[in-house]
Amino acid sequence: MEANTNKRSVEYQPSETAMSNAFLRALASHDEREEVKGSDYLAEVFLPEDRKRLLKDPAIRKWVVENRITPGMYEFMIARTAFFDYIIQQALRENVPQIVFLGAGYDTRPYRFADIIQDTNIFELDAKPTQRRKEEILHQAGVPIPKQLVFVPINFQTDNLKESLFGAGFSRDKKALFLWEGVKYYLSAEVVDSTLSFVRSNSPTDSSICFDYASLSSESLNYNGVKQLRERMKSRYPAEPTKFGIMQGKLVSFLSERGYDIIEHLTPNEMQGKYLALRNGLSVGALPSHFCLVHASVSA
Repeated sequence: MEANTNKRSVEYQPSETAMSNAFLRALASHDEREEVKGSDYLAEVFLPEDRKRLLKDPAIRKWVVENRITPGMYEFMIARTAFFDYIIQQALRENVPQIVFLGAGYDTRPYRFADIIQDTNIFELDAKPTQRRKEEILHQAGVPIPKQLVFVPINFQTDNLKESLFGAGFSRDKKALFLWEGVKYYLSAEVVDSTLSFVRSNSPTDSSICFDYASLSSESLNYNGVKQLRERMKSRYPAEPTKFGIMQGKLVSFLSERGYDIIEHLTPNEMQGKYLALRNGLSVGALPSHFCLVHASVSA
């Protein structure tokens, strides 16, 4: 069983969780409620035909969200996508010299926002099987790859991040924005620390990193479907087990000890009000109580 699970890992085949995230973003891009309609119109190019067919009928989409997706995950994807979209667009408009996608998966921002890329060098880091499939599909779909973008294959658990990124042309002397979306959950605490250390040690003080994370406490595991979500993730994606979280109320000290200052931090309640409110005063739905979003700068 363990050998079979290892062969299903992201080092041997394209990431299953990356595919699931692309499906959620594709669903959101077809949402008919303009207040929460997702912006990722390219996400569906990565989907197999059976999932693409599900997107065509509003009734089927509604049934899928209500019956096939763990409660709260659709809503979280809407909020998370909007949060990181804004940060990346702002960085591109400010012509930040470097943007690094740590575990890019099927992220489409360099392609969706290609018209505002100026001189920014963009690095997409991910495991080779997922990255190879992504390149192939972009080519087949006729989606132009910006000339400023470099694909960097990497095994985050075993490869040297510094060697991989510097070998691709990254400069430690230029301001950088690091996007770490949907990745930390699957890494060991040691890899999380080494990654944050790399960013801190190889970026000017006006650089920043944004990521989502699980805020953990004994109480939160029983709130808003968190326990159900964790069990479902464990059973559906045995080759990509969740490993990492930050204890509730400890984010400030966690980042400060590693050389970072918080620019923005959103709890589930704050995400709810900012990204999921409808004009009729209602909300799209409830978020799992342990997901949070953060944007932090490298301390002076």
